[in-house]
Amino acid sequence: MNKAQIRAYSLQQRKSLAEEQRHAFSQSIISSLLDYLSGQSERPENLLIYRSLPSEVATDGLLDIDDYRLFSSVTHHHEHMEWYELSETTRWQTGLFGIQEPVGGMLWGGEKGATTLLCPLTAFDRQGNRLGMGKGCFDFWLALQRCHIKQVIGLAFSCQEAAHIPFESHDVPMDYVITEKEVIACTKPA
Repeated sequence: MNKAQIRAYSLQQRKSLAEEQRHAFSQSIISSLLDYLSGQSERPENLLIYRSLPSEVATDGLLDIDDYRLFSSVTHHHEHMEWYELSETTRWQTGLFGIQEPVGGMLWGGEKGATTLLCPLTAFDRQGNRLGMGKGCFDFWLALQRCHIKQVIGLAFSCQEAAHIPFESHDVPMDYVITEKEVIACTKPA
């Protein structure tokens, strides 16, 4: 299957989950993520998180944690993203792609310490390849910033797994994918 076919199939699979399943699976995924991060010998100082769309793994529970400095993205156009630090006074607005984005705050930069990026996806494989919504936002940004990111973790439901995701030279693979079933350490091809 090509990217468009994999994306369409995976989106259909994700949308077919009942709301109760999506909620329970999301709680399990966020719990596994926090357990994984707290068990690391060098814990990240910063988490770059995303606000989820209704059919994605629900990430709003991350907004209540205070073990990390949290940053969320603002997308100005498909090749330009910025990440703003979140606080209890953060105001939100609907952004370019219908996603909730912070209004202002301190900008994240690579000098801010060990950083973990959580990325949304529509499909993934065990080599760490991902498909997003097809706009390229994360791919363009991550290609420029990967040297400042300790690890890239995808959050997904297990039904979004594909045998193989076609990739291009500019694609940056994920290090881990966390589903409701497991924490997958992605294996890079030899």
